Amino acid sequence: MRGWLGVGLLLLSLGASVQASPLREQYRQAEQALKKNDIPGYERLRKGLDAYPLTVYLDYQYLADRMQQLTTAQVTRFMNRYSDSLLADRLERRYLFRLAREQRWREFLALYPALPNSVELQCAHYRAKWATGDRATAIAGAETLWLHGYSRPDMCDPLFDAWTGAGGRGDEQVWQRMLLAYDQRQDGLMSYLGRQLSSSAKPAGDFLLSLDKKPELLAGSRLLVAGSDRHKAALARALSRLADTRPELVMSLYPKYRCQSDLSRQQVADIERQLARRLMFNRTRDYRSWLDSRLPVVGDADLFELRARLAIWEQDWRELPDWIERLPAEAQRDSRWQYWRGRALKAQSRHAEGDKAWQQAAQNRDYYGFLAAQQGRHPYDLQKQPPPSAPSLSQARRQWPALLRVEEWLALGNKTAARTEWYHLLGRVNKADGLALGSLALSRGWYDKSIVASIRVRAWDQLDLRFPIVYRDLFQRQARKLGLDEATLFAIARQESAFYEQARSPVGAGGLMQLMPATARETARKHGIGDYQHPADVYRAEVNVQLGSSYFSELLERYDNNRIPAIAAYNAGPSRINRWLNNSGSRPMDVWVENIPYRETRGYVQNVLAFSVIYQDMLGQQKTFIKPAELKYVY
Repeated sequence: MRGWLGVGLLLLSLGASVQASPLREQYRQAEQALKKNDIPGYERLRKGLDAYPLTVYLDYQYLADRMQQLTTAQVTRFMNRYSDSLLADRLERRYLFRLAREQRWREFLALYPALPNSVELQCAHYRAKWATGDRATAIAGAETLWLHGYSRPDMCDPLFDAWTGAGGRGDEQVWQRMLLAYDQRQDGLMSYLGRQLSSSAKPAGDFLLSLDKKPELLAGSRLLVAGSDRHKAALARALSRLADTRPELVMSLYPKYRCQSDLSRQQVADIERQLARRLMFNRTRDYRSWLDSRLPVVGDADLFELRARLAIWEQDWRELPDWIERLPAEAQRDSRWQYWRGRALKAQSRHAEGDKAWQQAAQNRDYYGFLAAQQGRHPYDLQKQPPPSAPSLSQARRQWPALLRVEEWLALGNKTAARTEWYHLLGRVNKADGLALGSLALSRGWYDKSIVASIRVRAWDQLDLRFPIVYRDLFQRQARKLGLDEATLFAIARQESAFYEQARSPVGAGGLMQLMPATARETARKHGIGDYQHPADVYRAEVNVQLGSSYFSELLERYDNNRIPAIAAYNAGPSRINRWLNNSGSRPMDVWVENIPYRETRGYVQNVLAFSVIYQDMLGQQKTFIKPAELKYVY
């Protein structure tokens, strides 16, 4: 939030590598004194720590423990002194919450005059505007925050009350929010809002609530009567929702309701879009003539893409180009649709046009570009740029004092804290500096951080930064031991964790190759991996690579040494893949991958396959994308 200041330069003058070790122990002692509330001892130890990179954490904790006694001047002083630290933002945020609770609105706006990111603090911001006389801004903000399909924080209630008292919230605002809550299936919020409607608007609210609880009311022996515009809106919303579960029923119902209730053109289009979406998801040929006649009228880019994917699934190569041409121009130029255009044209024996489309697609470094290159016999275009020269460590420390904290956390073995500092640092630099930091990370062996840097500054052609060779001995040894493709193992680890050893997914998978605890335990048992003794062992690279590669070898064996279903199963689990294969009805490889039901798994398979080509190049191996047996396999 503020300019670059800090005490890092002082550490440089003392010599970081010389001073760090004794200062670490003093820092630890000061930290313990603070935890024990030994303030005299803490203050004595703190006096000698100005030069230590992590002292900001002590100063932050000292102030945070005394939040109720802090003054704005103390907070501002901390923020100015440690302006490059994420803790400056954290302390400011906590103090803003205190100012809001105490309704010290002028101080609130003086400290942070811009609109915050947090919804709670946005409500506080508009309450401050109201209290300091800028009611027009407060009213506009209240209405924006109010119109949302989920409950809002308690801090917003006084703002909404003030807005209501000024005549700003009436039946229409309540009704619009009820519709949003209906879309999000927030039953409790809908009931709460319904109670706020006036007597004249309440029948419409009750009507919407009844349809929410019993959508089958729409299919009763008599059509429901929609007298008011709000009743019509409720009917249209309910028909759209029902279309997602019972499209055949809605196909027969909505024309009747359209005529009887005089639904608007927009309401009918919304129902038809939801019908079209569900019919395509279900891959049914029922109502196909209706679908293809209505979709050009009411469709959007997402629906046209779904229709194109359905044509791919059905291998309807004659119709596919027409649906591709309905996509936005930018999408049509994408390698994905260039590939499929070429595939369809080739199937129609329009080989010259198909070759041209594949040649254009092959200029891209991704799954579709590599697939087009292989199918059209074009070279793989990696578009690799050499990374910029890495600055010296001393130069980098001078330019980015926050780097000292990254180094010190790494020296202390706290990779999580180091990574957090690294993210914060990258969020404050331009692209050139981000590339320099990425090169520095690569030269220091901070491989996960070079990847993060390349992503944060969108340096997609910096393959050295994006795809480093990490733990080569571990991957090579496992590849040779199990007869696996080394580049594919690298690609899986790169996709799973970006080589961050401490990575943990929201569902509990951990480590470089992201093993779930049950999978890790069973794989260790089956393969006799004695190094795995405790769930935390998945965060040790030498253990994780053994487990991940061994598990992948099991999947390959299950799927006849075919990497494509094995990679999909690594992400989604074998049971899902078996079900998809059983229901696919013998599709070609590219058609099957394109129609993997889960978007995440589809992207996962495509990324790992593309990354394997990049790693073949990085490892100096011959580049092969899809193996002949994988390409010919019937899925």
